[in-house]
Amino acid sequence: MFDLPEDVTFKDLQIYFKNEFAKNRLPAPPAPPAPSPPADPTSWSGFYKKTLKDRQNMVKAAFPKLFAKPANHYPRNPSTRTSALPSSALRTLQPTLPQDLSGRDNPATPLKSISNSAGSNGSLEWSRSESLSLKLMGGREYQHKQYKTWLDGVVVERQDVNFEDKDDVWPINGLSEDIADNMVENCIGTIGLPVGLALNFIIDGKPLVIPMAIEEPSVVAGVSGAAKTISQHGGGFTVSSPERNMITAQVVLLDVPAMDRAVEALHHEHDAIVKFANTFITNMVSRGGGVVDVLVRRMQRRPNPNPRHKHSFASARGAEAESKESEWLVVHLHIDVCDAMGANCASTVAEGVAPLLAELTGGRIGVRIVSNLCVERMAKASFRIPFSKLRYKEYSGTTVARGILEAYEWAEDDPFRATTNNKGVMNGIDAVCIATGQDWRAIEAAVHAWTSMEGRYRPLTRYWVEEVEGEDAQDTKMEDEKEREKGMVFCGEIEVPLTVGTKGGVLNTNPVYKYLLGLMGSPNSRELAMILACVGLAQNFAALRALTTEGIQKGHMSLHARNMAIAAGAPPHSIAHVTARMVETGRITLDAAREFVEAHLTATTTVQCVQS
Repeated sequence: MFDLPEDVTFKDLQIYFKNEFAKNRLPAPPAPPAPSPPADPTSWSGFYKKTLKDRQNMVKAAFPKLFAKPANHYPRNPSTRTSALPSSALRTLQPTLPQDLSGRDNPATPLKSISNSAGSNGSLEWSRSESLSLKLMGGREYQHKQYKTWLDGVVVERQDVNFEDKDDVWPINGLSEDIADNMVENCIGTIGLPVGLALNFIIDGKPLVIPMAIEEPSVVAGVSGAAKTISQHGGGFTVSSPERNMITAQVVLLDVPAMDRAVEALHHEHDAIVKFANTFITNMVSRGGGVVDVLVRRMQRRPNPNPRHKHSFASARGAEAESKESEWLVVHLHIDVCDAMGANCASTVAEGVAPLLAELTGGRIGVRIVSNLCVERMAKASFRIPFSKLRYKEYSGTTVARGILEAYEWAEDDPFRATTNNKGVMNGIDAVCIATGQDWRAIEAAVHAWTSMEGRYRPLTRYWVEEVEGEDAQDTKMEDEKEREKGMVFCGEIEVPLTVGTKGGVLNTNPVYKYLLGLMGSPNSRELAMILACVGLAQNFAALRALTTEGIQKGHMSLHARNMAIAAGAPPHSIAHVTARMVETGRITLDAAREFVEAHLTATTTVQCVQS
């Protein structure tokens, strides 16, 4: 599996690194950067007009603690050779177990398990021998064998990563190939994305800047503009999310002989199942998390809908029953994963507890895996803006509100429009997810499933208008539009399942994530989910406001002109000039960009010749 010189065996490597670790323990990696409070939004005025270097300096000044180097950030002694990263990069060197790797799924020697005191009904008994004994209600006993697999005995090495010790090294930069090579299989390189800062956010009264990694122009600008309107005139975003960070593990049980008795047995052994499941995630339990509940679902099993499918694995009688009465028996294990995303934790629990569930029900183990749709992890964001403050350029608040409401209502009735609407929402959410190391594919799948739960595909955002009650309310029948606006408030809201994490996973591998999370004050997973909801809502509000007033292409194509200039080969010093010429003439095409690049370079060369 790994190419090594013929004279070096895996055993030699294992012994070598074991001795090296024993002689000179590698010191712990430096602590992650301390979070800094976000600067006041007004201090970011004119941020977009500055050069890249000036923006970086502004960020350093706004977050001095975040970008301050710890004393041990760059090791001076070459003999220590530790990583300068906030966490280690690991390289797998290959196991040295005697069994054939091709038989990795076959059990090998039993592991010694952890001893614990015996209990009564529904308790766990540990014997410091070869198995875990689980006493079930009614005096029955379940023996769980623990076996070594090919993964046991894997040797890991801290990967040395060299950084130049310079004060001007900007830490929000690309992933090193040393780290990338240990993150995915068959790595051949890395790819970069621009990281922009979304400004003007006030979330539950706290000002915030939000990093976004995205290649599409106008998204960062649109989000920042929408956040400015909402924060200045609506008081900012109001957010909420459940206190516990939950995820769901699923186990499906097949060929259950007596469904009613199986369901009853699972309910009866609820506490024993929870205790047993938690033995597979003891670290999570020690941090205050773990399995907290078990849910049993019975679902009708429909025949295979594919007309080309002809074969059934059941007998003739079983196939007939399968097509008419068969059910899925699905067990959900609800896990508090603290600040982790939790997918690996959930899959570990599902695989570990499946044999017990099969024994309790008499069924056959099917798929056991995490579910990326976690409805216990909903994040909500909303805003309220008076009509009088909703004015946009030459458009009145009433015009803007009416246009956004019509676009929203159209999306409610038309899945073709709802799809594009939701793509805009995810423009914002995905960009923050990528910048902060989240599994954006899982989030995409979850939100699209969530918005289809009622049997039709719907927009992720909702908009409505409320009347102000009390003395300030005005008669809506008055003809003067400005007077009517005084009594109306425009409202927007989003509520979506967002399974995110701020601890563990790739966050410990790529140091850039620590800095980008630090720009937001190092939020926990609950706070990050609410930030994502605000960005998604702001992005949708910005897109609908542009679509229903001046049109989206005016602003989008102006920003897109820069990409055209770069694609046409404009050198860095002439990009701004070429972009301005394309916008002035309204010719935002690659051919026009090439024409302006050539003209600009010719003019520049002529001036240089005259001066010389």
